[in-house]
Amino acid sequence: MEYIKIAQVPDAVLHKKGNTVKGVLHLTTHHLIFTLPQVETAPRGSQELWLCYPMIERVTFTKGSALLYAPDKDESFQLTKGANLRIICRDYTFLAFDFKDVKQCNDVFESLLKLTCVNSLENLYAFLYSPVKIEAPLNGWKIYEPVREFARQGLKLNSPNSSSEHPGDKMWRMSNINESYRVCTSYPSVIVTPASISNSVLHHASKFRSKGRMPALTYYHKYNGCSIIRCSQPLVGLKQNRSMQDEKLLLEVTKTNDASSVLIVDARPVANAIAQTALGAGSEIVEYYPNAKKVFLNIDNIHVIRDSLNKVTEALKNTDISMEPPNQDLLIKSGWLKLIYTVLTGLDMIVKSLHLNKQHLLLHCSDGWDRTSQLAALAQLLLDPYYRTLEGIMVLIEKDWLSFGHRFNERSGHLQSETKFVDNSEYSSTNQAQHAIKQVTTHFRHRKHVKYTSPIFHQFLDCIYQLLKQNPTIFEFNERFLRRLLYHLYSCQYGTFLYDSELERRQAKVSEKTRSVWDYFLARKSQFVNPDYKRLDEVVYPDLSKISFWYELFGRTDEELNGFLNESSASSGNIDTSLYYESQTKNETTEMGIKLQETQTLLSQVELKE
Repeated sequence: MEYIKIAQVPDAVLHKKGNTVKGVLHLTTHHLIFTLPQVETAPRGSQELWLCYPMIERVTFTKGSALLYAPDKDESFQLTKGANLRIICRDYTFLAFDFKDVKQCNDVFESLLKLTCVNSLENLYAFLYSPVKIEAPLNGWKIYEPVREFARQGLKLNSPNSSSEHPGDKMWRMSNINESYRVCTSYPSVIVTPASISNSVLHHASKFRSKGRMPALTYYHKYNGCSIIRCSQPLVGLKQNRSMQDEKLLLEVTKTNDASSVLIVDARPVANAIAQTALGAGSEIVEYYPNAKKVFLNIDNIHVIRDSLNKVTEALKNTDISMEPPNQDLLIKSGWLKLIYTVLTGLDMIVKSLHLNKQHLLLHCSDGWDRTSQLAALAQLLLDPYYRTLEGIMVLIEKDWLSFGHRFNERSGHLQSETKFVDNSEYSSTNQAQHAIKQVTTHFRHRKHVKYTSPIFHQFLDCIYQLLKQNPTIFEFNERFLRRLLYHLYSCQYGTFLYDSELERRQAKVSEKTRSVWDYFLARKSQFVNPDYKRLDEVVYPDLSKISFWYELFGRTDEELNGFLNESSASSGNIDTSLYYESQTKNETTEMGIKLQETQTLLSQVELKE
C-alpha cells in the first residue's frame, strides 16, 4: 500500500466510447475500480468498472479535460481546467479520467506507475489470486501430458530409456536427454525423436542449433505418417559449418515412413536469414541434407509485428472520448492484415506439403519460439480435428507454445516499462530540469526491455480468428474464447503465461502457487462453446481471399474496421481481398530484393579469419 499516494478520488469523470459519467475512482493493491452512484434497480456489480494493472498498455497525463482531444470538442473554458489521464488497455479498452485537481491526477498517475511496473513476477496478482467456487475443483495444469498426447496422435513410442540400436517396430521414441534441462533450457524435459537416433547424436545435434534447440517432433500425421519437426536456425556462419549429427537426424526422420523427403521451411525473409550468417547462424545448406528442399516464407520479425499493431492502436486511440470511425488511412498503413495474410499463405503451403505432397517438415525461424510456434500450432489446427475442440486448443497451446518455450514474459512485457507512462502535464514536485533528467534515465533503463516485447501470441489468435470466420462450424470454441484468452495473456491473474519456459515455471512452482488459465475456461465452458459446431474430420485449408480486421476485439463494428475492404469487394464484384494484400507487398518485394543484394555484397566483403 506504500505505493498508493491516493486511494480514492470522488467526483472523477470517466470517458469511454464517447460516453461521460461521474463516479468514484479507487486504487487498490491490484485493481483500479471506478464506481458509479448506486441505483437501486441496477444489478449488483453492474455499477463498477474493474481494471487490473497488468492490462495497462499506456497512460498519458495531461492538463485539462480529455475532451480537449475530441474531434467535436466544445471550445469552452471549462475544458482547460484540471487534468486528465488517458489509458490504453492491452485488450483495446480505451479509458480517460478527468480530475478537478491537477495534484490529484498526478498522485493517481504516480500510483498507477508504481502499481503497474512491478520488479518481480512473484508480485503479480496470480500469486495472490484465490479461485472462485466454480474453479476450485479444477486443475488445468494436468490438461497436457506428453506421452498421452503423442499416443493420441497415433505414435507408438519406445520408452525414454530404450536403446536406439534395437528400436523394434517402433519408429519413434521419447528421449529423456533434456530431463534436467541441461541440453536446452528452453525445451521441454522430454522430446520425441526417431527411434534410431541415440541421445549422443541428439546432444551433438543440439550444438549445431541456436540456443541448443535441436530438431524435435511436435506432430505426427497418422493419415500418411509424415511429421512436423521444429527447431531453431542452424549455426552455419560464414565458414559454412555443417553437422553430421544434425544431417543424420533429419535423414532418419525420412525413414520413419515411405515419404522419404523433407521440406525445410524457414519462416524468415531471405535477407534476414542471410544476415544471420554474418552473426554465426543462418539457414541450412540443402546439399548436405539428402532428399531435402527448402523454402522461405518471408514472415517478418517481432519488431515489424509490434510496430504494425501499434499503428492499429494509433488509428483507434480516440475510442475513449469519441465514437467517430477510426482513421482508415492509418489502418491500411499499419500493414497488419498483410502480416496476417503472409502467415496464412505460409500455413497453406505447409499443410498442403505435409498432407497432399507427403513431405516431412522441418520448421524454424531464428530461435524457434515465435514464428515457429505460430506455424506449427496453426498447421496442426488445420490437420487434426482434435485441436479444433475446446480441450484440443488448450492442449495445443500447452504443447507448442508453453512446453517448447515461447517467451511469454519477455514478449508480453509482464514486468511493465515506465516508458509507457507519459507525463505531458509539466507538473512535478521537483524542478523541470530534474524531472527531464529522470525521464531520460528511465527511458534508457527500460529501452532494452521494451525492445523484445511483441504481440506474437496475439497474431496467432488473430490467425485462428480468420480461420474461424472462414469455417464457422468446424471449431468447438467460439470467438469469445479467443478474446478472453488474449485478455488473460495480459491479466496476470493466472500463472500459465507468466514465464518464458517449462524450466522457469518449474523453478517458480507455478502449478503449486498459482492457478491455470484453463480453470477459468473449463469452469465457464458454456460461454465459450460454438453452438453451431459440427466435427469435421477432413483437413482444412485457409481461404486467402477472406481476411479482415478482428473488429470484436477492437470494440468496433465490422463496417467501421473493414468497410474499405467491403467497398473494394463490392466494386470488383467479388470478395477476393488477397489482391489487396498482394498489391500492398509488391513494392516491399522489390525493396527486399535490393536489400538482399546489398546483404550478399556485404557478406562477400567480410574477411574470413581462420
